[in-house]
Amino acid sequence: MSTSQKPEEHVLSNGIPVVLQHLDGPVGTFHWWNLTGSTDERAEEAGFAHFLEHMLFKDSGAKETGTASTGKTARVIESLGGEINAYTTFDQTVYHVTCSEQFWESAIDHFGKMAKPQKFLRDDFEREREVILEELRRGEDSPDRQLYQSLFHLTYRKHPYGRPVIGFEKTLKTATVQKLESYYRRNYVSARMGLVLVGPIQDRTGARKKKLLSILEKRFGSGVISRRSAPDSSGVIEKPLQRPRFLSKHFDIKSPEMVASFRIPELTHPDSPLLEVLAGVLGSGESSRLYQRLFYNKALVTDASASVYIPKNPGMFLISAEMKKTSDLAPLLEEIFDEINLVSRGDARKDEIERVITNIESEKLYATQTVDGLASRLGFLKFSLGDLRFDSEYLDQIKAVTPSTLKRLSHQYLTRSRSSLVLFQPNGEPLQSFDGMEKLIPEPTSVGHIETRTKKVDGGGPEIFTLSSGLRVSFFERKGSPVYSIYAAAFGGSRSELKMDKGLLGGSNLLSRTWAKGTQKRDSKEISAMVEGAAASLDGFSGRNSLGLQSTGLTRDWDRLSSLFTEVLLEPSFSEDELSHAKRVIEDQIKSIPDHSSQVCSKLFLENLFGDHPYSAHPYGTLEHVERLQRSHVQHLHSTFINPKNMVLSICGGISREELDSWLSDLDQRIKEQKSTFHQGLIHPPAALKAPRWAGASFGREQTHIMVGGMGVTMYQPERHALRILQNILGGQSGRLFIELREKRSMAYSVSPVSMEGLEAGYAGTYIACAPDKKDDAISEIHRVIEVMAKKGPTRAEMDRAKNYYLGQRAMDLQATWSLASNFGLELLFKDSVTSEAEVRKSIERVTPTQVRSVCHNLLLHAPQVTVVVS
Repeated sequence: MSTSQKPEEHVLSNGIPVVLQHLDGPVGTFHWWNLTGSTDERAEEAGFAHFLEHMLFKDSGAKETGTASTGKTARVIESLGGEINAYTTFDQTVYHVTCSEQFWESAIDHFGKMAKPQKFLRDDFEREREVILEELRRGEDSPDRQLYQSLFHLTYRKHPYGRPVIGFEKTLKTATVQKLESYYRRNYVSARMGLVLVGPIQDRTGARKKKLLSILEKRFGSGVISRRSAPDSSGVIEKPLQRPRFLSKHFDIKSPEMVASFRIPELTHPDSPLLEVLAGVLGSGESSRLYQRLFYNKALVTDASASVYIPKNPGMFLISAEMKKTSDLAPLLEEIFDEINLVSRGDARKDEIERVITNIESEKLYATQTVDGLASRLGFLKFSLGDLRFDSEYLDQIKAVTPSTLKRLSHQYLTRSRSSLVLFQPNGEPLQSFDGMEKLIPEPTSVGHIETRTKKVDGGGPEIFTLSSGLRVSFFERKGSPVYSIYAAAFGGSRSELKMDKGLLGGSNLLSRTWAKGTQKRDSKEISAMVEGAAASLDGFSGRNSLGLQSTGLTRDWDRLSSLFTEVLLEPSFSEDELSHAKRVIEDQIKSIPDHSSQVCSKLFLENLFGDHPYSAHPYGTLEHVERLQRSHVQHLHSTFINPKNMVLSICGGISREELDSWLSDLDQRIKEQKSTFHQGLIHPPAALKAPRWAGASFGREQTHIMVGGMGVTMYQPERHALRILQNILGGQSGRLFIELREKRSMAYSVSPVSMEGLEAGYAGTYIACAPDKKDDAISEIHRVIEVMAKKGPTRAEMDRAKNYYLGQRAMDLQATWSLASNFGLELLFKDSVTSEAEVRKSIERVTPTQVRSVCHNLLLHAPQVTVVVS
């Protein structure tokens, strides 16, 4: 048999999809998929999906004739040299017929009669019930079946996966024809059906394909099955496990058997293919890690394996063992988790992974060497996964697996809070106690919490998640980007320094300047060589509300530079030499402030507006502060501020989540060692001004610098959106201040609105630099522009321009990877979330002229203002 053609897709008149795959050879097959299984059963219908599978093989006209079925369907198919069968799972029921290609059309035509909606003869129903009860009893004698049913029931307390597909004796005995027909009518609808044909479909004229499609339309089209949508199938959501679940039971066996499971994601989750590789490395075949360790090295088992069960809803990672004696359970678990811990530390070898990938590839190739195997695969791809091209992507995914991938997966999924364990013991033994065994199962380490706490920001924003240490992380992948940026931000800066100890003012600034100047392992020269040699950056930053560390580099250097970032973040040396160098630079900058009139103007404005609030202080501190700062002060600030409860991490760029998680796993463990629990809360708000204030300084310079303004808003107040629009109406080259003061009156080269949104109220005002003889006119004209805006408000054209300008500038500002990283990081730090761009747009678009007029009146006109003049 051979095929070089891609599958074709067709649709019947009632919307049922059809997949045709030409395959040269003497055999053809037909599969009828129904995407309904035991998960669609109500509690009292347990076993109905499987029961119905049996009933549809009955003679389709049995009830109309009143004659019990005689097995006509099977008899006809077998007379054509074919066979029919079916299977029912949690999520689907599939019927199939396979025969010689010369009888293919006849077999499909006869087989298709079962698709016609049926009513069931009571005699057939009662007979089949007994058959199923016997099947049930046979399963009850099977230790393997009962072991796994017990595990499913233990793991899924509410979800239907916790019920056996075959049902229970009680529900089967209370079933009636009417109840089964009700389930049938509710779930066997066109929207849940699909058809697959594999075999020699193509001939030279195309006549065979037309004939096959004609038969399918005749038996499965709208003339038989009306177009109907599927009923709601949202189903029960199984809550995450909070702690391990254990169960021990007696069974008629000679040696104990154990199976452990770990909850893993659903079929369509991107980790699902990767987990198959992890299972292979741990427990597929005699060369696998668990078999080698448990059977050969420790002689604790007679068999051991690992596998995955991944259905439509979240599934399980399974580890099973046939033990020699029950008393070996504790040492067995110890050995299993020791081996898992090795993998979770990146110990898996490339040759092990390659072995598993080769086996997975070959198994899939072998499975599709028959028409039935290929049809099963195509049906699964189309109807379960919804993507016939998935296999090529799947192979690419598993071929990309590295030891770091398995490290991340084992950290994330093979953990205590995801686990269940069932032990079957020989009759007559005391039931095993599980006291203390919970501790043998590892707790989630780095990314163990990520899956259940991940939030994807709407509108294409970053993923937000929390590591086990409590560190909050924002990750925005820019696929294909050659650049990455890391931005670690913490509450700190001058605001926090002054709250802790006024003597520490300037400490965050000194810390940020020396942060990347040496670690416990490297000096400043070595770090500079690593960073500059990679054309990267690695620098500290600090301000009024925060401090942190940021790095930007090429994606190709991620592994090396991300490790360096961790080292610098957590192990800075703050050597005396580097501190001395930095202090000298800072002292020079403080001394130079009077040389810049604009800096003096800003300094005086903040001091007069904020009084004793920390926002009044310059982040550099004073010369006296800097002189007193010692290495112990800087170390104290670092150990206080850099703890997982007080900081966030933002990563943006062309690295994958897998690469990120590999790095985070190490960082998460190491940052847990930071003992500080400092978390900056709110402090007293700045005292409101009771009257206008004037301040100034005179240096006899050519230009006068003026700031006029008052108390602003916090970064949390809804008025901030109207203030931003107001500033864009006043500012810019088409803004009112520019037009009135520069264009019309030529008062200044530079005039613009200014503001700061703080954790407590910031400021809002206007800055202008003009000739000394225009000082009074400039201040008067600023007041006039503000009064007109507060009285009449903006025009519609001004509103539209300001909104578009704000959003356009924001889009331009956030083009670069490092801009996105800092934006997401600061939002996560200050607001514990990241606002999507769609939400930002909505907030801006919702601002009304009345709101703009109101914020102008309240902040810039009605409230007392500070006026500073430096000339």
